[in-house]
Amino acid sequence: MIADAESILKVCGMGSYLQIGCENSTLVFELLKRSIDAYGMDSSSQWIAAHHDRAPGRLFLGSLTNYPFKPASFDTIIIGYELLPYRPEEVTAILGVFQQMTRRNLVIYFPPDASRAIGANNPMHSRIFWEKAAIQAGYRKHPRGMLIIPYGELEDERTGRFTFFERVPTQANQEFSLQWLLATRDLHMDMLREAGRRSDAHVSRYIHAASRIRPGDTVLDAACGMGYGTAVLAACSPGSRFIGVDIDHDSIAYAEANYAAGNPAVTYHAGDVTNMSFLEDHSIDAVISFETIEHVPDYEAFLVEVKRVLKPDGRLLGSVPHLWCDETGRDPNPYHFHVFDWDKLNSAISKHFIVDDRWAQIAGGGYKLSNGKRVMQNVPLHYNGAVETEWWLISACGNPVNSAALAYSNPFHQNQGSPPPVHVSFEKYYDNPWLYRVMVQLGERLVDRQVLADFCSRIALEAKTGSADQGAALCVIGYQLLESGNVTLKDLSVLTNLINEFDRTYDRNNPHAYRWAVSLHFLGGRLLLAIGQRDEALKAFITCAEMDPMVFCPLLATKTISSRMYAGLLYLGQSRVDDAREQFRRGVKEAHRVLQGDWTNIVGTLDNPLSFGLQEAAEVLDIASQCAQALRCLDRHESVPGFIWERISLKRFGLVEWNKSLERENDALRRTLSQRQITRSAAAV
Repeated sequence: MIADAESILKVCGMGSYLQIGCENSTLVFELLKRSIDAYGMDSSSQWIAAHHDRAPGRLFLGSLTNYPFKPASFDTIIIGYELLPYRPEEVTAILGVFQQMTRRNLVIYFPPDASRAIGANNPMHSRIFWEKAAIQAGYRKHPRGMLIIPYGELEDERTGRFTFFERVPTQANQEFSLQWLLATRDLHMDMLREAGRRSDAHVSRYIHAASRIRPGDTVLDAACGMGYGTAVLAACSPGSRFIGVDIDHDSIAYAEANYAAGNPAVTYHAGDVTNMSFLEDHSIDAVISFETIEHVPDYEAFLVEVKRVLKPDGRLLGSVPHLWCDETGRDPNPYHFHVFDWDKLNSAISKHFIVDDRWAQIAGGGYKLSNGKRVMQNVPLHYNGAVETEWWLISACGNPVNSAALAYSNPFHQNQGSPPPVHVSFEKYYDNPWLYRVMVQLGERLVDRQVLADFCSRIALEAKTGSADQGAALCVIGYQLLESGNVTLKDLSVLTNLINEFDRTYDRNNPHAYRWAVSLHFLGGRLLLAIGQRDEALKAFITCAEMDPMVFCPLLATKTISSRMYAGLLYLGQSRVDDAREQFRRGVKEAHRVLQGDWTNIVGTLDNPLSFGLQEAAEVLDIASQCAQALRCLDRHESVPGFIWERISLKRFGLVEWNKSLERENDALRRTLSQRQITRSAAAV
C-alpha cells in the first residue's frame, strides 16, 4: 500500500481524500501517515468498529446509497470494490452521484490482485469500460494519469490498480456537453474526454513534451484545438506559463471554460498560428505543436513564426502523421494539406532549428497500422533503416550561435536580486549566454550526443579564446569523450592541447571562465586515468585541488574535493599512505571551508531558492564523506585492502553524480533496445 499511496499522491496531490470501501486495503492509514486529510467509508460495521481506534473520527459506516457526506466534501474520492456488485449499466449513474461529492479527482482503485475478482467476461474487466463510464458521468481522464501508467503499458487493457479521472467543471459540462463534443469531433476532439487507444496516443505526446519543458518556461501550444494538451503540459511540467492558440473560436471557448477556469497559469487565444502578433519576438521558451503542419497550407510561414517567437535557446516539439496516404499518394483526411515522411519533416524543421531527437509512435485502431500496439520508441538520428510507424515526433532546439546581441533571460533564475548570484550570472560573464542551456545544462541541452558534440566543436573553434563560452564547449566535448568509453591517446592529445591553451589564456577576472578552468583540470585527470597515465593524472588532480572554488561558488568544490579523493587513491596505489591521508584530510577540510561561506552563491535568495544549489551542496558533502570514510579506513588498507574501497563507494547524501551516471547508462540501454526494436519492426515490414 505504500507504493499505492505514493502513486495516488503523485497524480492527485494534497487535499482531502475519501476512500469508499476501505475494508480491503490500508490505503487510508498510509495517506494519513503522509500528512493527508484522509477518511474512509465502508459498509461493514464490524470492520469500522475494529479499526476505529486506528483513526478516530475518520472511519464512517455508509454505502453507495446511504452516506453521511455533503456535496463537494472531498478533493479526491477513491472507489473500486464497492462498485463490483452493481450491473455495468448502473455504474455511470453511481459515479455521477459521487461526481457531486468530489471537488477534483476520482480514482478507480483495486488493490494488488483484486482485479482477479472481476470475471474476464464482465465489462468491468476492461479499463476502457471505466474510462467510458467515468466520462459519461462528468469526468475526464486525469492529465497526470500517464505519469503512473506509461503509454506502452496501456496496451494491457485489463482493469489495473489505478484509473485516474478529473472532474469536469459544472458550468463547462453544462455549456459543452458530450453531445456537443460528438458533433464537433471531425476536426477537434478533447482527448481527455475520449476513451481508448487513439486518445492515449495523443495525450502521451503531451506527457512526453512535458518532460522536455524546463523550470519557469513560458510554453506555447500552437494549434491547441480544445486545449486539453495545454492543460496536460501545465499539469505535468515545471513551466510557469502556458498559452494555447487555435484558429477555431469554438474550440478556444471550450478550452477556456474547461481548462483555463481556475488555473491562472493557462490562457487561450483565438488566432492563426502563422501570424501570432500578440506574442513578442523571442518571448517563448518552448513551442509544442502536435498534428499541426500537415493542416497548414503554408507550413514554412508557420515555422518562420515559431522561430520569431521562440527564444534563441528555446525548444520546439512537434509531430506529424507518417505517410498517411492512399495508393494515389494523397492523404484521405480532407483537413490535411501535406503528406510527410521523416526526410521531409526533418528537412522542414532543420531549415530553422537544430533537430536533436525523434520518436516513432503507433496507436493502432486507425487508418494506418490498424492492428498495431501502443508503442512510442526513440529512434536514433543516425539510424537510416526503415521504420514502420503512424507518427513521427520531433524535438529541435533554437540555434543561438548568432544571438549574442539579444538581451538574455533565463526564467528559472528570475527574482534572484540585482545583481544575481555569480554562479547564475550568465549574461555578465558569457559572450553569448544563450549557448548555456543548449550546450551545457543537463536535462535541457541538445539530446543527441553527436549533434551536441558537433555543436560544441563549432563553439570551441569559433568562440573567443579563453572565454567562458569556449571553456564550456571544451568541457562538454571532454565529458562526451570520457563517457563514450573510447578514449585514445590521439584524442586526448588534441583535447589536452586545447585545454592547455584555454588554461593559458582564460580571463582570471571572469569567475565563469575560472569555473571551466577548474573543471577542465579535473576532466583532464579523469581522461588521463582512462588511458592509464597515472602520474600525469595525479598532476592534473593536484592542480585542480589547489584552485579555489570560491572564486566561482562553493558548489565548484565538487571538482576540487573529488580531485583530492582521486589524488589520495593514486597515492594509496603507490603505497604513499601519508600522502594519501593528507589528500583525504584536505578534502574534508575543503568542504568545511566552502560551506561556511555566503550561501547566496549556493541557493540564491532564501525566499525563492535555487533548488539545484542544495542538491549540489549535498554532493559536496557526499564527496567529502568519502574522504572521511577513507581517512577512517586507512589503517586497514594493508590488511584488508578491499574494505576501504567498500566504504568510499557509499553514497549517503547528494547522489547527484551517481544518478547522472545511472541515467547515462539507462539512456544508452534505452537507445540500444530501441535500435533492436526498430530493426525487428523493419524486418517485419
